Amino acid sequence: MKSIGKEVETRKRRLLLGTGLALAVSFFMACGLTPGGTEKGFLDAGKKALARNDYARAVIQFRNAVRIAPKDAEAFYQLGLAYSASRDLGSAYASFKKATELNPKHAEAQLKLAAIMLETSRKEMAEDAENRVRNVLGSTPPTSEALSLLAFSELRLGREQDAVRYLQQAVSQFPADLGSAALLMRIKLNQGDTKGAEEILKNCVAKAPRSPEAVLALGRFYLVTKKPDQAERQFQRALEIYPKYGPALKDLGMLQIQQSRYKQAEQTFKQLSVSPDKNYQPLYGLFLFEFGQRDAALHELERLAAADATDREARTRLVTAYLKAGRGADAENRLNNALEKNPKDTDALVQRAALRIRMGNYAEAQNDLNQAVHFRPDMAQAHLNLAALYEMRGEPSRARQELAETLRLNRAILPARLHLARMLIAANAAGPALEVLGQAFDFQQRSLEFIVQRNWALLALGRKEELRKQVDLGLTAARVPDLLAQDAFLKTEEGKYAAARSSLDEALKQDPENLPALEMLVRVYTIQKDLPGAIERIRAYAAQRPKSAQLPGILGNLLVAAGKTDEARNAYLQAKLADPKSTSVVLALANLDISKGKLDSARQELAPLRTTDPGNPRVWVYQGILEVAQKDYPRAVDNFRKGLDLDPKNVTALNNLAYLLATQPTHLDEALKYAQQAKEIAPDRSDVDDTIGWVLYNRGVYPSALTYLESAVKKNNNPAIRYHLAMAYAKVGDKRAPQMLREALKAAPDLPEAEIANQILAQTAHR
Repeated sequence: MKSIGKEVETRKRRLLLGTGLALAVSFFMACGLTPGGTEKGFLDAGKKALARNDYARAVIQFRNAVRIAPKDAEAFYQLGLAYSASRDLGSAYASFKKATELNPKHAEAQLKLAAIMLETSRKEMAEDAENRVRNVLGSTPPTSEALSLLAFSELRLGREQDAVRYLQQAVSQFPADLGSAALLMRIKLNQGDTKGAEEILKNCVAKAPRSPEAVLALGRFYLVTKKPDQAERQFQRALEIYPKYGPALKDLGMLQIQQSRYKQAEQTFKQLSVSPDKNYQPLYGLFLFEFGQRDAALHELERLAAADATDREARTRLVTAYLKAGRGADAENRLNNALEKNPKDTDALVQRAALRIRMGNYAEAQNDLNQAVHFRPDMAQAHLNLAALYEMRGEPSRARQELAETLRLNRAILPARLHLARMLIAANAAGPALEVLGQAFDFQQRSLEFIVQRNWALLALGRKEELRKQVDLGLTAARVPDLLAQDAFLKTEEGKYAAARSSLDEALKQDPENLPALEMLVRVYTIQKDLPGAIERIRAYAAQRPKSAQLPGILGNLLVAAGKTDEARNAYLQAKLADPKSTSVVLALANLDISKGKLDSARQELAPLRTTDPGNPRVWVYQGILEVAQKDYPRAVDNFRKGLDLDPKNVTALNNLAYLLATQPTHLDEALKYAQQAKEIAPDRSDVDDTIGWVLYNRGVYPSALTYLESAVKKNNNPAIRYHLAMAYAKVGDKRAPQMLREALKAAPDLPEAEIANQILAQTAHR
């Protein structure tokens, strides 16, 4: 039976604490709760909420307007604007499309819909967008937005010269609108015409000398072209025009950080704390937090949260900062207070659930999320946190379902898409993972994190040539750990082990806990049959990070593989000290105890998990393994069944259950069914082949049993497997059976199969 594999809980890093607000909400059915209960009242209230960036409230009001007037295109248009502002592009697309269906002459809705269509890389969408924009231009006077979108559609369709022509028309007719100029500048830069790009922006500044936006755009151009001194002059010039201009203050502060001018940057960001634009006010507190002034940062974030009790984003920032500062109690108190005032505050429920997941209080987290989904069934963030909960509880299939639901509700949530792809790859479904990634918006597909995750899918599919090109392309932009790990994989495949280690050294220097790099490092050493070398490298990294739970966990797994169980126990204990609530570490310790025959100790390790983590299938699987070791087979069967109820694709539960049922004549069909399911999921595992062979042996189908048992022995010379093969040989009269049985008896005389082996040998001796 399979012992615990390498499992390290990196998932906590990916736990989202509600930093983005999903804005699709349930209808308010009672008019008494709304502004007058009329469409105009809802629209006016929604526009006011949108103006103050309260997107959640805006969506509520506009959806109520839609409920009252389901054939009014304007209501759907305004709803689309609210969704778009919150980057819920899937819902925005649906709303704008509905508006255009109700009123094909709604020019603004047609343009907004075209803009979203152009975010995809699909040719038919670009063609549809082009037709919509041309129709708008054919029936209304030209605008900068329409001309820019038409140019963008031409770019998407590969007609660059036409795009340039439309942009030049837009720049000429609308010199104050920077959108067209910025796109034309990008085309010039892509063509290598830096001077031409600069002239476009200079002309914009000349035509609008008192426009801080134009001056800022020129400054950003200089920043992109690596002329920081000229960039700073333009930022300062923009601030001379408008001293409280948030974008210029932010860009100036970021430039000062890049140049290590931290005191100046602090003063720049401090000006943003009183910016008239509330979107920029938090940047000062976030700067203080990032650069170690945590008390001052928390004070600033508390001030902003107190200034507007209805600002949920301010509360979210404060709660996140509390957590990062190790003040979980303050975070929970803040959320509890909010929920006492409003038990239907779904954002607070989702944030508190994330906090409880982090603390291991899964039942309470589940309750919070169930309430949130009840109040707002289409709240994407609630489903995203449900996915995190199910993953932490070891229920990957349910986690994948929730991630898929998250993306159905809000296609634009890239972290959910990347994580779903990651989980599909782990489930040997790299093809579907690639399809999920292909549904991302075009602008998302250009991000480095997207490229990295797509590369993992390519790697799993064995598309090495394409992977090599993408890795090389990515490394020219940023030599991040995951790309370096992928580079090391390709070099290992080519037998360039020294070069692979060099890439991994670079990756782990940046992040000693990067799991892909660590796994690849172990792989390189394993290929070179240097397990001691791998152990020493991981031991060194663990010494650098004494508070890490991941590194000693990996070290413990390696030490188990090397047969150094006492050292492995010490490593696991160190991991448990770093993370006392880690189920994987507890299971590793219990498994170690089982292998050493310390069954009472293993039972003590496992017992609390049945209460603290009952939804985790691994808890029941390892409880079953313990029962097998104690020869309590009925209880073992019950526990494996519980594990399968929670995770029907758990190979260990399937295989072990099949193995136990194989000796019960009335359950042989069921045993074969489970064994075959395990084979489909893990076709290369020797213990699965052995189980199928053993089931077939007990059914009396000896020739078929031999096929699987011989395959198992080739992969693993385990004594139990050799017993089974020898027994099958004996049944078909193969002369190799006696010698193989004697060898198995010598190697493992205490296995249950030994009694049958002795009987066969006795029968052979009497012949």
